[in-house]
Amino acid sequence: MSAPARSALPEAESSLQRFVRPHLKWALGFSLVINLALLTPSLFMLQVYDRVLVTRSVETLVMLLLLAGFSLAVFGAMDQIRTRLLTMLGMSLERRYGPGLLGQLIVANARQSSVELADGLKDLSSLRTFLSGPGVVALFDTPWAIVYLVIIAFFDPRLGVLATLAALILLALTWANNRLVRQGLAQIQDASRATARWADRCMQNAEVVTALGMGEAMTQRWAAQSISVQEATLAATSLSGKLAAISRTARQGVQVLMLSAGAWLVIREGATPGVMIATTIILGRALAPVEQLIGGWQSLVEARLAHRRLQALLDRPVEGQVSTSLPMPTGRLDVESLSHAAPQSGRVLLRQVSFKAEPGELVAVVGGSGAGKTTLARLLVGVLKASGGTVRLDGADIRQYDPRALGAALGYLPQDVELFAGTVAENIARFTSAESSQVVAAAQAAGAHELILRFPQGYDTPVGEGGRLLSGGQRQRVALARALFGEPALVVLDEPDASLDADGEEALMAALQRLRARGATVVAVTQRRRLLSVADRVLVLRDGAIERTAVRRGGGADMVADPELPQASQPMPTGEDTQTRGGRA
Repeated sequence: MSAPARSALPEAESSLQRFVRPHLKWALGFSLVINLALLTPSLFMLQVYDRVLVTRSVETLVMLLLLAGFSLAVFGAMDQIRTRLLTMLGMSLERRYGPGLLGQLIVANARQSSVELADGLKDLSSLRTFLSGPGVVALFDTPWAIVYLVIIAFFDPRLGVLATLAALILLALTWANNRLVRQGLAQIQDASRATARWADRCMQNAEVVTALGMGEAMTQRWAAQSISVQEATLAATSLSGKLAAISRTARQGVQVLMLSAGAWLVIREGATPGVMIATTIILGRALAPVEQLIGGWQSLVEARLAHRRLQALLDRPVEGQVSTSLPMPTGRLDVESLSHAAPQSGRVLLRQVSFKAEPGELVAVVGGSGAGKTTLARLLVGVLKASGGTVRLDGADIRQYDPRALGAALGYLPQDVELFAGTVAENIARFTSAESSQVVAAAQAAGAHELILRFPQGYDTPVGEGGRLLSGGQRQRVALARALFGEPALVVLDEPDASLDADGEEALMAALQRLRARGATVVAVTQRRRLLSVADRVLVLRDGAIERTAVRRGGGADMVADPELPQASQPMPTGEDTQTRGGRA
């Protein structure tokens, strides 16, 4: 038994709070020193008014200047360290959780899970931005307002009461801001993300949108969604702005009132001018972070919502964790009562599909539109999670394999072929640091080596975003080479001949023969007679279930009904029967 496989998000630090808390404790400690140092200007002014000007002592002034300079130097250093600490915390969050989140989002997107998970990386980026901004600093500084109020009360209890009332007024405004704006901002975030996803889908399908003249309709719909978001944002920010303006006005008014009260105490009670000035400055310092908090409340709410969504995502169990590493499979495939329903609608796409395939066999899957062919292909390679039944490789459920090891043992060519921005060689090598000989071997196995050599830069030719610099047939042949990289034991091809010309079909047929010769198990979804002619077994799907099956008799050219599976009364289809293009299910 091997060592336990490591999770993308380690269990010991799977909680976001657990990771953030130690860094925030250090930031809180620095905030203590910073806020104590910020008392320097007011205390300096108090001493100048009450000591230096009264005694006219230059020595006292110089000593006060030295102490104030040292204190402000400590403040500057601590403030810089705190800012850097919080910035590094945001960067550490992305480095720590970003790869794992992306892995989870890729799986969730492949399995058509809820779109709420699609913005995990954006939420992580929002949280990083908040931790690096002024909003979190205001959060750290606000609690120290209590210390400032106590100091003011120490000078004079009446001034302390006045300052406390001012702080309570601002806190009430903060509470009202949170109560009135929070729900609206959450709805705005959801609507804004939906609008962004709509624009992304339009860009991803730009070819269809342009060709069918859908551009104006699509942009108008986006504009309508965007206007709705803008109006809701305007309403929320207008309300928040009013509260922020009221808080700023209240703060300035309280400082004027505080200065007036101090002056009255100087005139009537014999208080010193230094106390009047110092308490006014201290009050301004106490109320400043509260005011800043109100002004940046929108970013705080957004960060809280992002944190909540991130925590829910990080708490989800990481799929594919195994404690025992199984040997690489040889390709023996057993499909047992496989069923699948769409996650969102619950519509059954595949029901009770069972068949077997031995290494070196080629299984062809045919059927009409919506028969479940593509769903079966996705289930065989673990892209979708089956609602029922099991897919076994060498007798083991594919969920018992480490996903990374299983991926190396699988070859998959999807119906919608997409390459990634990079070179031909990088795409074939699945963006691993593979040897050039392995890349060339995969291209030769797919019959694409000569084609790639005719590219302007050969294997170093960039393919562009989505492979758009290549033709459809070229993309399909490069993607086939990617599927065959590393000599996988099980190869699943979803309509591999869809975009191929005559030369491409010849190369595909030769590749299939090579796969069978080296003992790979091949499952190919097809609608063409050419591929059916070399299949060892044919499955006909209809409405998500196997309607008919056939196997090649004695290695000859004739197909007979599979004795291991139940048969319908209809005869097996000929190649002409399957020429109609099948849709995706």
